[in-house]
Amino acid sequence: MRWVAMFGVVFCHAGDPFNFSSAAGTDPDFIWWGSIWGTLARVAVPLFVMITGALLLPVPTDNLGGFYKKRILRILWPFLIWSMIYSLFPFLVHCVAGTPEATKAVMDTAFPYETFMNDGAGAPTTLEGCLGLCAASFISLHHLTCHFWYGFMLIGLYLYLPIFSAWVSKADLRQKYIFLCIWGLTLLLPYAREFLAPLTPLSAIFGECDWNSFGLFYYFAGFNGYLLLGHILRERFENARPKLGATLAWAVPAIIGGFFISFIGFLWVRVVGSRDTPEVYLALSNKNALCDFLCHYSRQSAETVSHFLSGPMIELFWQYCSLAVAAASAGIFAIIQQISVPAGKFARFLATLAPFGFGFYLMHYFYIGISFLIAVKIGVPVWGQTPVCALIAFVLTYCTIWPLYRILPCKKILFG
Repeated sequence: MRWVAMFGVVFCHAGDPFNFSSAAGTDPDFIWWGSIWGTLARVAVPLFVMITGALLLPVPTDNLGGFYKKRILRILWPFLIWSMIYSLFPFLVHCVAGTPEATKAVMDTAFPYETFMNDGAGAPTTLEGCLGLCAASFISLHHLTCHFWYGFMLIGLYLYLPIFSAWVSKADLRQKYIFLCIWGLTLLLPYAREFLAPLTPLSAIFGECDWNSFGLFYYFAGFNGYLLLGHILRERFENARPKLGATLAWAVPAIIGGFFISFIGFLWVRVVGSRDTPEVYLALSNKNALCDFLCHYSRQSAETVSHFLSGPMIELFWQYCSLAVAAASAGIFAIIQQISVPAGKFARFLATLAPFGFGFYLMHYFYIGISFLIAVKIGVPVWGQTPVCALIAFVLTYCTIWPLYRILPCKKILFG
């Protein structure tokens, strides 16, 4: 399951040139295939969190300091070191490339988000500017470390796990299901905030307002639900292993329904967002029946179009803590549980990813831009560029980390 989740993360980021590059909003093929492939990869992060819940809950609470030292420090040092590496990368490229033009070309290739930094000028290349990015990395993200949000989230989950575990160890299955049901309601909040809240007098719901961000469902929301979901699915599987047919009966509809809602929703947002570029909107309307349907029924005002182009709105239907993504994630988790891998060479090969999985997450983005460039250069058609890019980046990252992990004396500090 860790291999599936890790490849899903690489696959997700392999779609960044389609969804977030400078050409993403002007090429109808990019919009279409970026929506398809990006949707399929949304389950990767929830799978990782569910794995954490399945393996760690309930946490022994007799040595809280030992748990924090083992879990948090193991990811804190790699997180900080790789934050510095990414932040200093533009300066190092400039030292090698020599000219601003060559540096910009390398950075634009390596990092799709880089084009949005400094009002389109790109990442700073001076040592002073890059050190500023380093300082910001301790408490925030920048365009070169967007995927590091997961590190902040994971450290927070580890801080929370022993406290949450005290309840998990004492709660019965009924109480756990009640928690999941309430958590399920919070998965609808992203849509309620966008479509229901504007209809209210203060454009806010369930007690949320300018002076209070902690609404009615706040204490049940977030990735803690995935921790409990992974724990419950593991216990259910170990206590009374369900038959494959029974698992498929609910998991397949959950996966198909989750993917369909996420895909249609994200594509709709992209279609609405293209209304301010008539040539793109017209091309989308002529692409296929589904795009034409979405174009025909996306009658939005100019203000709404601007709203849909903003950062939070564009990924509304891709949010990890949303009902569609959670349903697909749970279905995939349950199906993978049914796979038995016999002991042998293949099982030992699969186990090689476990020690440096976090380092894999931190390093792989260096290969995304170059892998996409390779996929384009070898003539891969647009529809296949994201899968090929993901495969190349995955192999390159694995072939880099595997030998380094074996020979470096400080491997845990670097890779976790």
